[in-house]
Amino acid sequence: METKCIIALGNPGKEYAATRHNVAQWVFSELGKHSNLNWEIKQKLFAEICFWIPDRVGEKLMLVRPTVYMNESGKTVNNVCAYFSINVNQIMVIHDELDLIPGAAKIQLGGGAAGHNGILDIYRSLGQQNFKRVRIGIGHPRILGLNQSVSSFVLQRPSKGDEEAIGNIIQFCSKFLSKIAQMDVLEANSYLQQDIK
Repeated sequence: METKCIIALGNPGKEYAATRHNVAQWVFSELGKHSNLNWEIKQKLFAEICFWIPDRVGEKLMLVRPTVYMNESGKTVNNVCAYFSINVNQIMVIHDELDLIPGAAKIQLGGGAAGHNGILDIYRSLGQQNFKRVRIGIGHPRILGLNQSVSSFVLQRPSKGDEEAIGNIIQFCSKFLSKIAQMDVLEANSYLQQDIK
């Protein structure tokens, strides 16, 4: 049976942990509150890796946190796939999404990167887009009425209200992470949308 791999994008370092660009990794942090996650640094793969068996009876899943900056995410994904012989269609990448409001989320297969440097780099490194994406909304500074650049926006902490809204979807994703990983895109997206309405 092929191993499914869940990758949460973000920037390494404590200074970035609470920023909008790292909301994907909040899913793993939340998961760690109710699951025993033993992370191991794999320097040659540019990753921290954890093998997780949901409820101790489910299918083993590989959790991955890149140890490189967002715009180098492809380096991690490419190395992990090659080393563990993981097919691209067994990958699920969680990432922040400017085009969705805080608290919204969408699951899709491949598709436009909308300027997301992490996704763009993964596309370039793999040479294909045939993997599941969990897009977690952080909003756009223009839509939120903020007079700042996207680059500074994503590297800041969300407002209290936005952080609470994002936190709700993070909790959902964490609670049902294994289920979302096992479903096909249409089923997973339908499941997600029904719950957060």
